[in-house]
Amino acid sequence: MNLQKYLYLLLLFLFVGVMTAHAQIPSCSAASQFYSKDSINLTTFGASTVHGMYGHSFQPYLQENLERCYTGKVVTITNNGIPGETTTEGLKRFPAAIAHRTGFMLIQMGANDVMAMANKKMKVSETEKNMKYYLQTSIKSGLIPIVGTLQFFNDKNDRYFKTCNLYVKQVNALYKKLASEYHAYVADINKGLGRDFGLYADFIHPNEAGYRLISCIWFDAVNQAIEDKLLLVGLNQNYPNPVRANAKIGFSLAQEGKVIIQLYNMNGAMVRTLYDEYQGAGYHEIPFSVSGLSPGIYVYIMQVGGQRLSKKMLIAR
Repeated sequence: MNLQKYLYLLLLFLFVGVMTAHAQIPSCSAASQFYSKDSINLTTFGASTVHGMYGHSFQPYLQENLERCYTGKVVTITNNGIPGETTTEGLKRFPAAIAHRTGFMLIQMGANDVMAMANKKMKVSETEKNMKYYLQTSIKSGLIPIVGTLQFFNDKNDRYFKTCNLYVKQVNALYKKLASEYHAYVADINKGLGRDFGLYADFIHPNEAGYRLISCIWFDAVNQAIEDKLLLVGLNQNYPNPVRANAKIGFSLAQEGKVIIQLYNMNGAMVRTLYDEYQGAGYHEIPFSVSGLSPGIYVYIMQVGGQRLSKKMLIAR
């Protein structure tokens, strides 16, 4: 092998390795610095996929991602997965699983229901009733529920699992409908895994790579809930900085309010209003232009609900 070909293959190997590793590390939310609590507590509930199989589970990867992004916050995750259980069998232990817990309720359960449906031993209506109970009880307990969709069974050359997957589609549509009705969140595990059975250790359970991917899907759903419900009022640094033409400013609100962001020069004169609108709670980003402004140092001030927050901005040409 000549040197040029060797170097090409080496670079290709390194590139693929970096991209693979990157694909398993979700980006931190820009709003993570405005999280309003000292801890992030997650209760995970379900059957074998939640419990973990073959020495792997999603909870350690999820905890690692949260601790990496929410620095200084205590992250606790409980694993309440029991292999082989249907949503009906899980009802008895649910109260104990959520007792004295705060934060988020992550529920992924129903694959065993699906197999029972394929065997004509259970109906979708029973799963619906059970999931309503889980959602209602979580909300009454002050938890923020996130429902995980069911992954497909590996149905290659298997008629029974093809039938199961017809029910998987029905159950997932039901879960999304219920999440909407109860203002819960969805971690779309089915969409994330797709039909990539290379992420499976057997006919339904993920392998290590599959669990890593599932942890990222849960992570994104938790982030979304935090951005919607659990942020302090905060103002981010504009980016890029320095600004040459166009940029963005991110800010967070604990509740709905009128937001005014104005730009001042170093003499204290207001030179431009960048934003003046009502905005809902959560994290937001606004674009703006600095065309027509002279290069130099400026200060932008956000006013909302009697609070004033400021950051410096550098305009360059």
